[in-house]
Amino acid sequence: MKKLLLILLFPIVCFGQEDIERYKVYNTTNIYTSLLLDSATGQIWQLQIGLSDVDQLKTKLNDIAFAESIEDITESWTESIDSKMKEWEENYNSKPDSIVSDKDKEYWKPLTLEGTIELNYIAQNGRFKLYPTGNMYNFLMVDVIDGRTWQVQWNIDEDKRLVSIFY
Repeated sequence: MKKLLLILLFPIVCFGQEDIERYKVYNTTNIYTSLLLDSATGQIWQLQIGLSDVDQLKTKLNDIAFAESIEDITESWTESIDSKMKEWEENYNSKPDSIVSDKDKEYWKPLTLEGTIELNYIAQNGRFKLYPTGNMYNFLMVDVIDGRTWQVQWNIDEDKRLVSIFY
């Protein structure tokens, strides 16, 4: 029943996302620098405006997406499931109950696609937001669905840029 409800509500959530902006630009106190946020995945770019191509800059602050699309999750699950199922079949399911208990077989059985999706963070427009702090170089990024929070630090110097999660 739970899975059926998830399948029925998923299209409603997807279609309801159309009017929410995926990419948002946030101003910094530096008039030449802005931050571009992918509000669905949490990826951030530092944008620097200038009069020439040399002065213009678009630099990724984080290479990691903090939420994935259903398509990406499904693709990675499909690629890995064959080997996981084969290993489970050889190591656990093919053994008699006297060697491997039913409880162990169930515990080590690979997750279904639905189970994998439930454990992942699903990309949705508007999921991530940036909030300025008192420090001109720092912002807080918040996952407004589950409350995960990151410190985002932009800078012209590459070694001073940072996206770090609060634990």
